[in-house]
Amino acid sequence: MMSTADSRLLKHHLLRAAILTGFAVYIIYLVRTGSLTLYIAPRMAIYVKFSAMGLYATAIYQLFKAFQLWRGTGPIEDCDCDHVPSPSVTKNTLIYGLFILPIALGFLLPSSTLGSSLASKKGMHLSGSDSHLEQPVYAPGQVKTGEELNALFPYDETTKANADYGKKLYIQDVISVPDNNFVETLTTLDLYRSAFIGKTIEISGFVFRQEGMDKNQFAVSRFVMNCCSADSVPYGLLIDYPRAAVYKNDAWIKVRGTLKEENFEGKKVSVLQAQQLQFIEEPDSPYVYPNYDFGL
Repeated sequence: MMSTADSRLLKHHLLRAAILTGFAVYIIYLVRTGSLTLYIAPRMAIYVKFSAMGLYATAIYQLFKAFQLWRGTGPIEDCDCDHVPSPSVTKNTLIYGLFILPIALGFLLPSSTLGSSLASKKGMHLSGSDSHLEQPVYAPGQVKTGEELNALFPYDETTKANADYGKKLYIQDVISVPDNNFVETLTTLDLYRSAFIGKTIEISGFVFRQEGMDKNQFAVSRFVMNCCSADSVPYGLLIDYPRAAVYKNDAWIKVRGTLKEENFEGKKVSVLQAQQLQFIEEPDSPYVYPNYDFGL
């Protein structure tokens, strides 16, 4: 017959197995429902999936330890440490509650994307770059030769990729800000802003407003995620439109307009003078991610 200590330890092994299984099941639930990328970047997903296997394996080990105690064949510990958990119900409830609560909230609360409320706390990045290179100024469409195009996009060792990308963008009639190069495109447009003044730009994202914006202004924004939602940062482009009030915070829209430069909060930023706006559905993947192959 098991001692009181062994009986208590068996219960703890079973509870630990249940908690570990709960975390593993939650990861599988996120994978099956397509919600995993709401919390982590796609490149990290494989590691999280492997962690579910590790959780399952550890849960099985806890069950094995419980089975040994139940059979009375548990190994005799050869160290002087105390392996018996505290008998305090309050202490155990607090400790295990720290693990049970996030599992319960994960299953009970709906998955949601980050929006303007968090963007206001983190601060919107309205400029892709804090530095600008000296470059000649041409009117839109005035550049005719490859030599003039190269002169329009000077570079150093840190901006060559942006210069090469900028040349490709410059010759396009409509410059679209794509999901797979969202930050890189905004950075290039900002770094070589004078080259793109007057160019037609198209960008999609959610509406965001912050203190200091005029009534005819808002930002079209996306959260950029490196590893997980905790490190995500909002990036966007300031929009100027007379009927801006029609578009409420967190509404997803596509905007097309011409690029200009204005002062905002004491510094010059790129501004899109909107000409066409339309509501769109929130994309399946509302976040964008740095392109680590950019410039390679």
